[in-house]
Amino acid sequence: MKKFAKAGVHFPVFLFSLSLLLLFFPAAPGYSWELLVSSPWLSTIARFIGGVNVAVKAVQEWDDEGIPFRKIRRRNILPESRIVALDVFEATSLGLERKQFPRLFLLYGTVPFDRTRADYYFSDPSVLPFIAQRVLTALAQFDPGNYSYYQRRLSEFQTRLDSTVLVGRQLLRDYPIFDLSGGFSSLLSAAGCTLLPEDRALVEKWNRAEDLQSLQAAVSEALKQRIPVIVDSGTPKAIRDALKGNKDILVLGRPGQEQDLLLFFHDQFLLLWNRLAPLRQRRLTEKEGP
Repeated sequence: MKKFAKAGVHFPVFLFSLSLLLLFFPAAPGYSWELLVSSPWLSTIARFIGGVNVAVKAVQEWDDEGIPFRKIRRRNILPESRIVALDVFEATSLGLERKQFPRLFLLYGTVPFDRTRADYYFSDPSVLPFIAQRVLTALAQFDPGNYSYYQRRLSEFQTRLDSTVLVGRQLLRDYPIFDLSGGFSSLLSAAGCTLLPEDRALVEKWNRAEDLQSLQAAVSEALKQRIPVIVDSGTPKAIRDALKGNKDILVLGRPGQEQDLLLFFHDQFLLLWNRLAPLRQRRLTEKEGP
């Protein structure tokens, strides 16, 4: 570690980079099978766990505004298709029932979290391993001969997730973030950020389009102090409309359909690290004194 420090390399950053070079376990030559998944979030995890063995297609994808839309119609799904959905509610809402699709696999009977906050839970490092484990179970049921491959991919997922969180904590721990996002609070908390505003009841008022003048004042004060202000597609419309046109606000997106989920999280950490540069410089100046 000392050698890396002397070279100017943070150990967690090195660890994350090293994890990208870890074993990418090959599938059987020429073997690949198609899997349909109910949501774009599930597709990012299924692609990782399935690796080169599985061609994943999402029934729903995100549009440019981050809103899910249906890409694959029910009539275009073959009865013998292998399908994974989050739970009964999600499958039914998409017209997917075991009567018509006997190979439908439900990760849960009823998902154990608030489905309206899917972004929050699919970005939560404490929840992701459990979802990934259920995805492994689904893939192993469809393709039992390659269970050991999927198990190794799950282990790699956990290792890289831990490394990603370590990088986030190395870069962002104890730094303030004015968080108006609808989904990334869990990821920022895992990175050790100080989330503002601390008065969450006030944020709830803003979400209901109440007292928006105090929102704009609080955002202006945060930006004045060089604190990043973030929103995303899950931020309530009232807040997004009130802050529309403010170029100093950082808008976080969602992972692309083919993007590695953990690289996406890593990129968000780096994006915030760069935005914190003025605050870091001010703190350094104040520490050094006149």
